[in-house]
Amino acid sequence: MGKLIKTKIVATVGPASMAPAILGQLIRAGVDVFRINFSHGTEPQHQAMLEGIRAAAEKLRRPVAVMADLCGPKIRVGEMTGGGVLLVGGSTLVIQRKPVVGTPERISTTLAELIDDARVGQRILMDDGRIELKVVRRRPPSELDCTVVTGGVLGTGKGVNLPQTSLKLSALTEKDRRDAAWIAGRDFDYVALSFVRRAADIRELRGLLDAGRSQARIVAKIEKPQALKNIGSIVEAADAVLVARGDLGVEMPMPAVPVAQKRLVQLAEEAGKPCIVATQMLETMTSQPTPTRAEVSDVANAVFDGADAVMLSGETAVGQYPLKAVEMMNDIAMQVERHLGSAQGPRRRLADLGAAGCGPTAAIARAVHTLVHADAIKAVVAYTMTGATALHLAKMRLPAPTLALTPSRRVVQQTCLYYGVAAAEAPMVEHTREVLALAARHILRLRWGRKGDKIIVVSGRPLGRAGATNTLVVHTL
Repeated sequence: MGKLIKTKIVATVGPASMAPAILGQLIRAGVDVFRINFSHGTEPQHQAMLEGIRAAAEKLRRPVAVMADLCGPKIRVGEMTGGGVLLVGGSTLVIQRKPVVGTPERISTTLAELIDDARVGQRILMDDGRIELKVVRRRPPSELDCTVVTGGVLGTGKGVNLPQTSLKLSALTEKDRRDAAWIAGRDFDYVALSFVRRAADIRELRGLLDAGRSQARIVAKIEKPQALKNIGSIVEAADAVLVARGDLGVEMPMPAVPVAQKRLVQLAEEAGKPCIVATQMLETMTSQPTPTRAEVSDVANAVFDGADAVMLSGETAVGQYPLKAVEMMNDIAMQVERHLGSAQGPRRRLADLGAAGCGPTAAIARAVHTLVHADAIKAVVAYTMTGATALHLAKMRLPAPTLALTPSRRVVQQTCLYYGVAAAEAPMVEHTREVLALAARHILRLRWGRKGDKIIVVSGRPLGRAGATNTLVVHTL
């Protein structure tokens, strides 16, 4: 609750950060959301991570959200001789359907159907694009002949991308479906879906979560060119968006990725959905105590773009300096926010901001924006059942701090992803005067205001009903 910056920080949990003491340090340093990567580990390990995060947050009395990140249909190289072999440029490499221990002449992948879908002339990229193959001959149903265009050492389990191939794949593998059923019965706030290509992928996952009566919200990871073609319907179907620049930068020209990032952040803002920018943000800090200047600028530009959150992956999961990485990200965001709030910072017009929709909640959020800029408002408080009002206010990018009060612990945790919003659990009340008293008590306790200061309190009548936000009060403490 005492966090000073508005940009939210997502940190991936792994061997470098799963110890209780480290989790506590990361929360104190500014982590708002912890990501558990289901590409690695077992159910007992994921359960231990989840319990460790919740225990650390409870000990510090600081709410955090937990996001489960499903693997998706990631294609990987099979086992390689000695863990990796050298592929020489100009040589021929056969990709076969049947699993084989790879050699410089022959390999297999985790997707047997790759043999069916790839066509002559198409590119196959491996190890984040470091190695490039070109299909020169199809020998269905069992083999593809490829020329090595760009060689290198190809290791076991390295990723495989086919940017020119339309693969007949579901966004949810059988493992993902099992994981989703397991997640639905546990204390997760968000579920990220990898390799989304269409809105139907989101709806399929939502059906699995609904079947398990999960309240977790869905984050669409944008990492395929096909997703960019269907981005409007994907953003509409999802609850949040994650710009996954790793695979996106392999599947499309690298110079196009920054433009795609800006477009995705803008689309999410217009739709009133949180947006996370991720991948290699402070990559150097996996092994070094300081980032490069370019990495610092990368994080800063994501905040300038309007991202709600920035994410650390290997830096906190397996890196040598997880705490320093979080502290650095926090410091960068703070510097940018100071500039944005200064007289030299850009002024964002109300029309540019994303209180999506034209209902009462969106109208109230726009009114709050106008009042905060016209009067000496110290803080904004939203009494909310679902967190929707808090999200509308987050998209207003208010200069005053915003507090969400809610009877729901789940909503408290989910708002940890919302830009500029702190949250606290509050009792169910029946009258507006009780909401005003609650708001004043919390603002004074947080020292966000003093007696005589003005705050804005937003709620709904009748109180306690979702979607009923229709009341705005300027209250003097």
